[in-house]
Amino acid sequence: MSTLTTASGTASRTNLGPLTTTFTYPASCTVVVQECDACTNGWQAQTCSDNSFNAQGVQDDAECWPPRRGSQSTGVALNGWGFYSPGIECPAGYTTKCVSTDDVDGGFTFQFPLAKSETAIGCCPTGFQCKYTSGVDNAQTCFSIATTGSFAAVQCSSGKSNGFGYLDIPNTVAETNSGSEEAVTVSSFTVYAPLFQLHFQSSDLPSTKTGSITIDSITTSSSGSSSSAEPTQASSSDGGLSTGAKAGIGVGAGLGFIALIGVALFFMRRRKRHTAAPALTEVPKSELTAGQNQHAAELHAQSTPQELPGDSVPRYK
Repeated sequence: MSTLTTASGTASRTNLGPLTTTFTYPASCTVVVQECDACTNGWQAQTCSDNSFNAQGVQDDAECWPPRRGSQSTGVALNGWGFYSPGIECPAGYTTKCVSTDDVDGGFTFQFPLAKSETAIGCCPTGFQCKYTSGVDNAQTCFSIATTGSFAAVQCSSGKSNGFGYLDIPNTVAETNSGSEEAVTVSSFTVYAPLFQLHFQSSDLPSTKTGSITIDSITTSSSGSSSSAEPTQASSSDGGLSTGAKAGIGVGAGLGFIALIGVALFFMRRRKRHTAAPALTEVPKSELTAGQNQHAAELHAQSTPQELPGDSVPRYK
């Protein structure tokens, strides 16, 4: 860990190492760990384990992060581990969603500050957005709000899974308050996922990558010392984010904010070579008939996910 003096003071920087090749985000990492039946949020990239930080035993699954140097604390969900440098490749199933350059105003304010001449990008799952407000959020994350659809979910209790199933949104569940049971409707659900922060300098990039390409929606909002993405409604098919427009500029073209877009274009073109994993995809209702058993075997209290067949829905043992 190193420190960097910024306008707002001294900030810590943890370089997790390089990320220059594509890391495949495991299918098991897309399963959402739900806090409770009536809760309206959950987290990807978690595992049920022996974790003293919370009663459920939920903690970060280290297998869901690209290879890194050193050991990181996994006790607090999505608390931010550090940044990858040089980092020039978002994981498969992820895409560039926010960007900032050290000497350009208007970029996203990341949890881990940039050094001079550095550019940072934030990688999020398809259909998600970057989120971080300094002084408000404990750490930066990716998020998506679902108002309709069905996706894989699980809950943890005392470090073990209480059963894998599908969470339908909207959904009505029974909740007990003061000894009486009442129906609670969950009309929307917010899913959080790891935000992978990648740093690079111009010398780290290939000299090619020009032409007309398609870019995804990118969040680059900033206000004073804070920056965050506004919640967006996700559809059941692709998370509800628009595809964006085509632009014919190369990396390094233009100045100021155009430079930020140029960086985003470069990374989006690299991502188009890989097949993205779906986020919060709707499960056909024929697979969720009332007579089916939607629960798989119990998850062991360990941090290593089980190997999955390539064409199956993630399951926990």
